[in-house]
Amino acid sequence: MSFPKFITKEKFPIQQISATLLSFLLIASAKPRPPQILEVFPAEESTQTSVEFVGVMLNFQLGENSAPTSMQLFVNEVDVTKESRMGGTRDSPSSNYVIRYTPSSLQPGIHNAELRFQTEVGTKQSYSWSFSIKSP
Repeated sequence: MSFPKFITKEKFPIQQISATLLSFLLIASAKPRPPQILEVFPAEESTQTSVEFVGVMLNFQLGENSAPTSMQLFVNEVDVTKESRMGGTRDSPSSNYVIRYTPSSLQPGIHNAELRFQTEVGTKQSYSWSFSIKSP
């Protein structure tokens, strides 16, 4: 591979260029969070010995307005929305919402969670993340 004459090993080490390019590609390929999602529980890519609940905190006033009733929560590809608790802050209209599911137990290993919702103009949004459970 040849580089333009102004790119020399002294000015731009190949390792640095490769690392920079790799970082850019990883950032560009990562699916961004919809602006409504403030925080996910457990944290993305975290490792836990136990999980009290799986959930998301959202603000539907950020990004396109969305209806809290459109939220669906999935854990390991199973729709757990009906078994989840949803609630909003006491301000009017509620600025933050939380949807959370308390699993009976999660086995050690990698687990996936996904939130799906629809904006008032019909745009479907989703965000997924993973976390790990390790043996205590």
